[in-house]
Amino acid sequence: MITTRAMTADDYPAVQAAIDRDSLHPGNWEIGDFIHTAEVPKVSTVIEDPQGPIAFVRFTKTLRIGCVWNDSTDNHRNARAVIFGIHDAVAMARANGFTEIIIQTSHTKLATFLTEVLKMKQSGSEFLLAV
Repeated sequence: MITTRAMTADDYPAVQAAIDRDSLHPGNWEIGDFIHTAEVPKVSTVIEDPQGPIAFVRFTKTLRIGCVWNDSTDNHRNARAVIFGIHDAVAMARANGFTEIIIQTSHTKLATFLTEVLKMKQSGSEFLLAV
């Protein structure tokens, strides 16, 4: 029988061991990704069976943003819209209990804008902003 329970500090060594041998997303995880803090609240659980842990799962309050540009070649207007839109998104996220915003893109210019101008943290094609 498989069960789910809340993760505790006693699970952290097993989580770290799983991170160390992770072959699906090597280098993407740190133990802190699973630890609740006031700055980055999250809920972490352990899915297990009689043999032990199967998976360590993290739940966050993330606002994921996607959009379609009306004119993808109008870089100046689009950049201004991103700044304006992120400002609104941060206010909306905070008001509704979200703790981070994620934007996904594979477009090189937008990726550079998100990391250099908005100081978002990049992880693959996702860009994260803590709110």
